[in-house]
Amino acid sequence: MNKQPSKESLKDKVHIWFGISSTPSKQTESKPSEFIITLDILKELHPDCGLSNRIRVANHVSDLAKAKKFEEHAVEAVWKAVEDMLTPEQPPEARHAVLLLLRAVIQGQGERLGPLRAFFFKVIRDYQPSNEDLSDRLEVFKALTENGKDITYLEEDIAGFVLLWMDIGLTADFLHVLVNLVKFNSCYLDQNVSVMVQKICLLCNRTTASTDIEMALQVLDAVVCYNCLPSDSLTVFIITLCRTVNVKEFCESCWKLMRKVLGTHLGHSAIYTMCRIMEERAYMEDSPLLRGAVFFVGMNTPTLVLPSFYKAMWCANEMVSYEIVLSITRLIKKYGKELQVVTWDILLGIIERLLQQIQSIGSAELKSIVFELLTTVEELYEQNGFHGSSDKFFSLVEKCADKRPDASVLTLISYRAQSIQPAKDGWIQNLHRLMEKFFRNESRGVIRIKVLHILSFVLSTNRQLYEEELIEVVVVPQLSGIAEDRDLAVRRQATQLLVDLAESCSTHHFTSLLDIIQRVSERDPTAESPMEDVRTAIRGLLEILQSKLYSLPASHASRVYELLIGHLQLHYKSKYSSAVACSIRLQVAYTGVTQRSIRVQMLQLRCGLRQVGHQSPAAGRTPVGPQSPAAGRTPETDWKVLKLVLDKMPWTLQYKVLLLSSPCSIDQLCSTLCSMVHTVTERLKKTPDGFSRTDVQLAVVPVLTAITSYHNYLEQARQRELVQCLEAGLIYRCAKQCVVALTMCTVEMPDIMIKLLPALIVKLTHISATVAMASPMLEFLSTLVRLPHLYAYFVAEQYVSVFAISLPYTNPSKFNQYIVSLQV
Repeated sequence: MNKQPSKESLKDKVHIWFGISSTPSKQTESKPSEFIITLDILKELHPDCGLSNRIRVANHVSDLAKAKKFEEHAVEAVWKAVEDMLTPEQPPEARHAVLLLLRAVIQGQGERLGPLRAFFFKVIRDYQPSNEDLSDRLEVFKALTENGKDITYLEEDIAGFVLLWMDIGLTADFLHVLVNLVKFNSCYLDQNVSVMVQKICLLCNRTTASTDIEMALQVLDAVVCYNCLPSDSLTVFIITLCRTVNVKEFCESCWKLMRKVLGTHLGHSAIYTMCRIMEERAYMEDSPLLRGAVFFVGMNTPTLVLPSFYKAMWCANEMVSYEIVLSITRLIKKYGKELQVVTWDILLGIIERLLQQIQSIGSAELKSIVFELLTTVEELYEQNGFHGSSDKFFSLVEKCADKRPDASVLTLISYRAQSIQPAKDGWIQNLHRLMEKFFRNESRGVIRIKVLHILSFVLSTNRQLYEEELIEVVVVPQLSGIAEDRDLAVRRQATQLLVDLAESCSTHHFTSLLDIIQRVSERDPTAESPMEDVRTAIRGLLEILQSKLYSLPASHASRVYELLIGHLQLHYKSKYSSAVACSIRLQVAYTGVTQRSIRVQMLQLRCGLRQVGHQSPAAGRTPVGPQSPAAGRTPETDWKVLKLVLDKMPWTLQYKVLLLSSPCSIDQLCSTLCSMVHTVTERLKKTPDGFSRTDVQLAVVPVLTAITSYHNYLEQARQRELVQCLEAGLIYRCAKQCVVALTMCTVEMPDIMIKLLPALIVKLTHISATVAMASPMLEFLSTLVRLPHLYAYFVAEQYVSVFAISLPYTNPSKFNQYIVSLQV
């Protein structure tokens, strides 16, 4: 489109409209690339052309402005034509069209605008009403300043405009522009930065829109990085970050921003501000604010602000306390070994308050992290890196010991044990309190056993001087009910402790200790509660008996003996047949048969043998002692126990005077032994492979042999039963032992043997002449020859039998010289 020479110059008209004087200048031709705004276009933008037509043309000019460069002063002319459309009386679509036109002109004409940039800026700034068309006006401003980067011609007014706009349109879009304004033009905002920061912080604290918060943080970041954060804005700035950091998605951004602030000259002031927030009562109910302050301070210099942490906990709040725990846990893990007593005092005070809070707050998460903190300190203590008050720390652990893991409580108990010594005042009372809390009122076995170990150690090291007091104040009160305790391992350990103590105790307290052990030994076992603790008690009683047998007072040994007798009676009465029960009886029997005291020998005589066989017909005619277990009808069926008793019985029978002075019946014993040979084999348990009646006979015959010396205390029928039992064994592997026993019978019981000898001689002829049988057989005959009153009534048949027995042993090629010489 060409310029029309007949018309008045557009430049001259614009100068007239804007009041600019025109000086004569040479008319120049327009450049080919410029677009000429004709008078026709301007007429169509005139108010007389109607609003819809003007809007249409304005939109058309907007499109042209984006694509082409206008001739000089064309922009001014267009504006003059449309400026009335921005008045408040105009409809929104008219104002919108004009603002779009301005935006297009600014974007399309660029640097050609020159001072018009300032004019258009004032249009946007002074827009009335000020809160109308904010988004369109902002788009014009963004175009005018290249999103805040270029404020040429606007330098003097930009700060006021920002404040104005923040009051009417503080949106994320504007904040984005503001970020660039601060970054690229911060020097022009200096005087108003404080107000800007406060307004932005106010937005952060009030809005819930994440986009607004994100952009606000970017503006604050720009202020810190490209400007100087005013000191009078520091408090509101800190409060805003402390609140906003609680929002998960902005936590990292807030943390980075705070680090930048702490790196400036305001760093110490920022720390002080956060400490003041934690300490002032006015903020006690503002948990997000307190938590944020704790977080920022804890991530930087927690050692210096521990007193503030402590004050921040005046009002119990889970979030704040949780953050404090995290902070001091990091501190202890990183610098724990370097912390001194003063610092630890504050830390322990904080931990104490935390333990109080978890009682009221009841948060599982808080409890968990507080207990982890205690564990961290315990680990430091075990590494010798804890330099605080151990007493105070373990007092805190003790307050929550019921909720602490086993390892923690064990460490606590070990520490408490260090003060249980005579050099410490009230040490016995301390031991009693330790037992009361961690033994009587504790359910965890490993902890209770640990306390028992400590008690055992204290007793072993202080027994000589303090035995009576320790037993009276601690042992008896705490362990008197151990027999009813549900924990088998604890019962065993406690019983062993009592046994060790009783073994060396010679005072009247021995009876109290033995009473407790007795209750354990008499405890009725069940499937859930086996006899391991009972075995410990009985083994202990046996040990006590061995040590008390040869010491005064004798009543101690007597009492232990009675307990053992009573326990074995309980076995037969209650028919205990478990492996442990059999083991207990075996231990008692073994100890009994290895003692020289007749009282202990009678233990296995009366409780080991009297029950093994059926009662003989004569048993009821022979009185038994008052302590005898004859009333029990359950036999001893464990072959190991029975074999041990039988093997040691001949040795026991050597103590004739003591044996006869006891309440036991030899006649009853003989009857039982004879009955065993015939009846007990099928009922025995725990027998070896290939076991038979002969094994029983081999064990019983030596005892019967020894009993022959007690013939004066055997009834005639019992003596006859004894000889017949020996005769019955002549056909078994025990024949050698039976012949030896019969030899003893010829000497000890001649009245019985006179009647039984003829038949016996005949039976002896049936025994093969072997090397093994040679000596006992010829010794029998040699003994018989020296007792003429026994064979005075022999007839020829008996003499023939005697010669028939001895004749085979005259062969010197088969038997040695001693055997052959016995025939002479």
